[in-house]
Amino acid sequence: MDILIFVIALSVLVLVHEFGHFFAAKLTGVKVEEFGLGLPPMIVGKKFGGTLWSLNWLPIGGFCKLEGEDLTDKKYLKSKSSFLNKNPWQKALIVLGGVLMNLVLAVVIFTTVYSILGVPTETDQVKIVEINKNSPAEKAGLKIGDWVRSINGVVVKTPSQLTNEVLKYKGKTVILMTDKQAVIEVRANPPAGEGSMGVAISNTEMVKPKWFEFYKGIGAGFKEAYFWGKIIATGVGQMIGGLVMGKVPKDVSGPIGMYEATSSINKNQGLLAVIHFFGIVSVNLAIVNVLPFPALDGGRIIFVVYEMITKKRANQKFEALVNNIGMLILLSMILLITAGDVMRVFKK
Repeated sequence: MDILIFVIALSVLVLVHEFGHFFAAKLTGVKVEEFGLGLPPMIVGKKFGGTLWSLNWLPIGGFCKLEGEDLTDKKYLKSKSSFLNKNPWQKALIVLGGVLMNLVLAVVIFTTVYSILGVPTETDQVKIVEINKNSPAEKAGLKIGDWVRSINGVVVKTPSQLTNEVLKYKGKTVILMTDKQAVIEVRANPPAGEGSMGVAISNTEMVKPKWFEFYKGIGAGFKEAYFWGKIIATGVGQMIGGLVMGKVPKDVSGPIGMYEATSSINKNQGLLAVIHFFGIVSVNLAIVNVLPFPALDGGRIIFVVYEMITKKRANQKFEALVNNIGMLILLSMILLITAGDVMRVFKK
């Protein structure tokens, strides 16, 4: 079941990306020669609206083949419906159409999830959202979902206030009030990744908006997309900086790592959490695709910008060569990352 969810989710992300190119091409008058579900070889195809709609054997993703996209094919040089003969602004819209659609998809996913589960809303209370095993909090009988009222008689309303108050009692015990009283040890040297009491806390609560407050879900969707976009962009920037300095990036996963994450999230948190995860992946796909690297959308934009500035097209053979080399590098990187995932799985 997990593998089916993973394949469907990943295919939807890629197809939405390709539909972004498709819609932009139609909007600017570029002929779409073929739109494929899955990757070749083809199982069956049907021509409709001037486009061949194909179903292919490899069941991941899809593709959108535009007229004139093959820069070395001279038969498109005079065609008005060729990508090659569109102005730079139209080309830019087509190239970035996939990135924009992935961002739109992410907002739609986050909006849907928050509309169902509720919108994160700040409160003036502190809730326990996670408890570490064998921690002082677990031994004291605290439960996930407990609201912390006070500590040693001091009323707490924010996570930082609770944290600061706890730090005053390292190596001692405190009286923590939820709906009941608990005596808890405050560890002076807790294990790495755990707090002094062994809890994770938050002052947000999921509040489901009323039907006429649908805009709150949309607002939360945009905020979430921006939040993850900022985190991912920062991470990608740091990774590229590390590569420039000769550092091999760690914790980079390919399809196998994504499948493992999907399976784990589905098992522990449920289908809605999986959908939310792929909203994050959609943001990631948009940001990675806009990087100025050959074969990616960002790499193709460089040639479009060159055309905007110089008022003439780049050499088609050179552009095709650069993109082909970029594709080989990308495929090699994917193979290396996948090999690393396989080795990691067998070491477990």
